[in-house]
Amino acid sequence: MGHFCRIRETFYYFALAVIGVGCILGGLLAFDFWLFLRLPGNFARESKEVSIRSGMNASAVSRLLYRQGVISDARKFYFLCRFRRVGQKLQAGEYAFSSFSTPGQVLDQIVSGRVAVQRVTVPEGSTVRDIARILKEKGLASDEIILSAAGDSNLLRTLGIDANSMEGYLFPDTYYFNRSQDEKAILKTMVHQFWRHLPAGWQERAGELGLTLHEVLTLASIVEKEAVMDSERPVIAGVFFNRLDRDMPLQSDPTAVYDLEGFSGPILWNHLKRESPYNTYRNRGLPIGPICNPGAKSIKAVLFAENVPYLYFVSNSDGTHHFSTSLEEHSQAVFRYRQLKKSTVAGEESGSADTSSP
Repeated sequence: MGHFCRIRETFYYFALAVIGVGCILGGLLAFDFWLFLRLPGNFARESKEVSIRSGMNASAVSRLLYRQGVISDARKFYFLCRFRRVGQKLQAGEYAFSSFSTPGQVLDQIVSGRVAVQRVTVPEGSTVRDIARILKEKGLASDEIILSAAGDSNLLRTLGIDANSMEGYLFPDTYYFNRSQDEKAILKTMVHQFWRHLPAGWQERAGELGLTLHEVLTLASIVEKEAVMDSERPVIAGVFFNRLDRDMPLQSDPTAVYDLEGFSGPILWNHLKRESPYNTYRNRGLPIGPICNPGAKSIKAVLFAENVPYLYFVSNSDGTHHFSTSLEEHSQAVFRYRQLKKSTVAGEESGSADTSSP
């Protein structure tokens, strides 16, 4: 009997020891996991950018975050996903994680889909080719896919564009895109912005002018390329309307080189003589479509052009233009412009010579 009691007592103390060790180990593991949840994965100053692909499960995401230095332990992060029951809620996308983000904050960001965004500014007067280049430089899109999608007839139809290209319908603005958006989604965003920024009452006004929306945008794109000062946009539009009314060619230099891929200027006499459906030196009336994407001010300038007597204008080399009612007056203004340009070039060359001399 005494022997049995000793065995039971030994077993009792052994069990207590095991339980005690288990509690200590459990406490250490709990403390370790507690530290994991509260400490960032790295203490580097720069943020970490990680691309989570569609279809990646919690285990794959955990390993990816560990490899990229966002978290310190893939298994613990996976356990955290399971514990919170969010393993099926991880959203694909391009993420930027702060170097001080805790695992819980990282998980919250992925579950809520707070992806990194790129700020993209599309200036007024940008062409589709310009926009494709800008998006490519930002690492957001393939320029080839952008150019192809911009002429996709099915996509154009779904966006309400009655034309063979999105040229003119991609609104110049500042956008915030992320790398999880494909090229079509980016273009759709820009076209939706265009429809939102059309001046109020544009349909009625276009009807009064006897123009379709496509024709309004075509003329607005020429105004966009010609005008520098906002105050002159309605005046320049008025000049072009006067020339159209008199069946005079618009003779806008930018139209002569629009479809020359990679053109960077200057515009020469041989450009003005080239065959092109956009060249308003060779063709009367409007070109077959816009030569850029005009801003709201140029569109409004066409819809509400000033009633002016002018038929001609030429640059003053300071952003403004000299407007003329007769060819004789215009010729004199062109002569003054060329003389000013020659003197400017001569001055620059002289300045360069002075700078290089001892």
